[in-house]
Amino acid sequence: MEGNGIMPVMNMGGNDTFGNSGIWLFAILALLWGGNGGGLFGGNGNANAIQADVNRGFDNQNLQAQTRDILTAVNSGTAQAVAATNQTFHDTLAVLSDKYNEITRDIAGVQVTQANLLANQNECCCATQRAIDSVKYDNLVNTQKILDVLSANKIEALQAKVNALELAQATQNVVRYPSAMTYAYNANPFCGCGCGCNG
Repeated sequence: MEGNGIMPVMNMGGNDTFGNSGIWLFAILALLWGGNGGGLFGGNGNANAIQADVNRGFDNQNLQAQTRDILTAVNSGTAQAVAATNQTFHDTLAVLSDKYNEITRDIAGVQVTQANLLANQNECCCATQRAIDSVKYDNLVNTQKILDVLSANKIEALQAKVNALELAQATQNVVRYPSAMTYAYNANPFCGCGCGCNG
């Protein structure tokens, strides 16, 4: 760096309005206009920069700082919007996941209830069918008993008639004697004597 006219410039830790960029701007301006007419824009021996040139440099620096601030704000706002959108997405996803789990649990509960109702209904139907079968069987047994009793009564009645008819036929030509001896005037037709019987 020796002999080329470039002077190294360092931040001296000052906290001026322009910060590091202000020092660099000053160094660049010093090189451009140089002293004693030796600078890039130092024509006709006029080594001093005019006020408008200096103001334009500061304005340019201010525009760059404002552009940087706008870019930082846009980046920060965009990052915040993206973070908020991501958070909203995750919150919505968590709520939907919770609701899905609740619905799944509720559906499983309904399915268990339906299965229990179906099992109870099947058990009830089977019990009702068995009760109906039992009643039918009892009715059949009772009907059979009634028929058996009626049949036995008919048989007994018929047997009694048959016995009576057989007895009547067997004793059809037989003379019958009355078992009681009540006759008027002692006129017993079965007695050989006309005035009563002695044995």
